[in-house]
Amino acid sequence: MINLEFIYLLPCLFSFIASIIGFFAFKRYAKNISIIFSVLCILSVLIGFWEPTIKNNYLYVDNLSKIFSLMISIVYLSVVIFSIEYINHIENKLIKVHQYFSLLNIFVSALFASVVLNNLGLIWVGIEATTFTSALLISTQNDSIAVEAAYRYIIIVSVGLIISLIATLFIYSSEKTLSIFSLLQLHPTDSIFLLGSLLSIIGYGTKAGIFPMYTWLPDAHGKAPAPVSAIFSAVLLPVSLYPLIRIFEIFPNYYLSLFAFSLGFLSVATAAIITGSQTIYKRLFAYSSIENMGMSLIGISLGTFGLFGAIVLIFSHALAKSGTFMLTGNILHRFKTKKIEDVKNMINLMPKTGLFFFLGSLAVTGTPPFATFVGELIILSKVIQIYGYITGAILFAFLCIAFLFINNKVISMVFSESDKKTFIESKFVYIPIINISLSLLFLIAIPFLYSFLGGIIK
Repeated sequence: MINLEFIYLLPCLFSFIASIIGFFAFKRYAKNISIIFSVLCILSVLIGFWEPTIKNNYLYVDNLSKIFSLMISIVYLSVVIFSIEYINHIENKLIKVHQYFSLLNIFVSALFASVVLNNLGLIWVGIEATTFTSALLISTQNDSIAVEAAYRYIIIVSVGLIISLIATLFIYSSEKTLSIFSLLQLHPTDSIFLLGSLLSIIGYGTKAGIFPMYTWLPDAHGKAPAPVSAIFSAVLLPVSLYPLIRIFEIFPNYYLSLFAFSLGFLSVATAAIITGSQTIYKRLFAYSSIENMGMSLIGISLGTFGLFGAIVLIFSHALAKSGTFMLTGNILHRFKTKKIEDVKNMINLMPKTGLFFFLGSLAVTGTPPFATFVGELIILSKVIQIYGYITGAILFAFLCIAFLFINNKVISMVFSESDKKTFIESKFVYIPIINISLSLLFLIAIPFLYSFLGGIIK
């Protein structure tokens, strides 16, 4: 019988092994190795999905951890497959092809580890470990703007992670342990733990693209290759919120909740307003990610049913946004421009890309019947319940502003006329199509998800 701990560590081990083999031993076959091991990751996650939860000195794996692992594995597999062709279109690469796939694999390995470890300090290490690899992935296209974006990313995110490290020290100082399981038993109440928790929201919120230190995100998305933007927005940002979910589980405090709600609200408001002035389509969807993470943080701060809405939003957003960002790679390859105004008539020139780019835009802006709509609706109803109708109405107004600004620009790209010739679309276009379709089908799984997470959202 296979050890249960080993099963839950398999995704982390598989992606790490893929990185090592592809980097040192079989460089020529790095693409194939990455596909094989990403398939093994998703299979091992599915096997562990039905196994009992485990809470020991090293691992803390409950149903929430399983949901996050499944989200990571789906996006990981799709990004690896999409990268096979896309990486060949990048000229003047800073890193070689086998290095790109190795960095992608080790980046994902750190994320898998972050959602199963039973130690807030080690979770910090896992999230910090993604910084170096992700910076190199941002600058894959070797030009001065990409390198500058990677540099700004390192500086801003590192400041956030220093703040979260200080927060971790405060938490340890308060309770003399960083074990999630132990902290849940201790029920901390003192002001030192509160201070550590407040700093955690700022620190981890920086990497999640939360107000006020979100400025790295549009620049990084604007210059990173499309599959890198996809995995950043779909996986890195939500996993950065994961330790905050655990902190709220440990320490359900009114002032902590109010602080997180305020930052989440400001994130939604800021992103909604700024989307109106965007002229680059990748930056447009980067601000959409800020809005979605802001809504997710609001849901996390509200707890219970609000937390459930946040998890629905996080998972469905991961599927839709990863697909949408991958499609921006097709658009860039065919139109040779990143400007919204220069992209026209996609529905006729690139029918598959155009249609699902539009559907992806509807999905990430919370349009029914996509599951993102359900997640935002649940969060909004909880906001009204706790903070009243006026606060709920203002938040809803900002969501509507973002919806109108983003979809108005996307409609101009997809449906306006152009005299260009029809493009031949790659077979790899079906990868983002599958992800966006899954974000719609995920609606069916919401009742199961509610039952599955019953012990967490109680």
